[in-house]
Amino acid sequence: MSKREIGKSSMNVNMKQGVVGKTPPTTDPPGSAAQLATNPNTNPQLLSQIATAPDWELRRLVAGNPNTPTDTLWQLGVDFPEVLLDNPVFKLLQLEQLNLVADIPHSTLTSLLQCEGVPTNFLEYAVERQDYSLWLAVAYNPHTPSLLLENLARKSRAQDRELIRAVAAHPQTPAHLLAQIVDIGSNVAQIVAENVQTPIVVLEQILHKYGRVDDPMFVTLVALHPHITARLALQMHLAPTESAAQSLWLAKQPSTATAQLAELAATDWQVLRLAVVRHLNTSAEVIERMWQQISAVHRQGSQLDRLIYDSFASNARTSTQIREQLRKLLKW
Repeated sequence: MSKREIGKSSMNVNMKQGVVGKTPPTTDPPGSAAQLATNPNTNPQLLSQIATAPDWELRRLVAGNPNTPTDTLWQLGVDFPEVLLDNPVFKLLQLEQLNLVADIPHSTLTSLLQCEGVPTNFLEYAVERQDYSLWLAVAYNPHTPSLLLENLARKSRAQDRELIRAVAAHPQTPAHLLAQIVDIGSNVAQIVAENVQTPIVVLEQILHKYGRVDDPMFVTLVALHPHITARLALQMHLAPTESAAQSLWLAKQPSTATAQLAELAATDWQVLRLAVVRHLNTSAEVIERMWQQISAVHRQGSQLDRLIYDSFASNARTSTQIREQLRKLLKW
């Protein structure tokens, strides 16, 4: 008998004996491992053993079992942080240990901090640490309060720009902070321009600072922003005509139908093309046709080409063939 067979046989025997207060079955029925992983009466030691299985679903089930030993929960929490947060024992641990967050292993805490349901005091604790990986985890959590984001922005001044970029993209970052970090540089300003929560006044600031005639990227980004209406597109000189401004506004509306988008795609205006490409209702056929048109023109390096790449890559209907070409042409 091989080592794998011996280990499997041993696991089966342990599983038959693993439920506290239950008579073990005489055979190992299908799905018994999953049943043991979810049964709150399963022996903690057996749960720890199941947690080492290569089966992803089994380990996820063990992470949600309130009878799983704490050390095992911390190990599983790296891969299953949401499940750990929903485990009833997690709330009990918080009540029993007032400073629980300080005892959680670093890798597990990093995963937990990025989850919607993480306690606010965990986020506050992480921001106060001198730990850049924890700061990033907090910045990546879409529900981090604005006050903590402001603290992170102050810390990022002397750190790698990845942190400030995460703050720039965050949906909870307040308008006054977005206005401040725009001045850090064009890379950060681009992320602010793409943030759907960025207010009009900050978009105007971006245009004033970076919207040069010889670099159409920021003008395009602002024009594509959902807050820019047809009226604003004309007022801010983002559209050449009133008709173009109305077409751009229609191409940004979530309810615009596939047939309407196909009609809008018949344009030479690059901004409108990209708006159609980004729309989730645009058909694969239209995306293919627009790719042939755009890729035939843009073969030389420019910042706008990265914007083209992002527009096609962001749409789930973009074909595998186009994605392969995108990867090859990424360094236009």
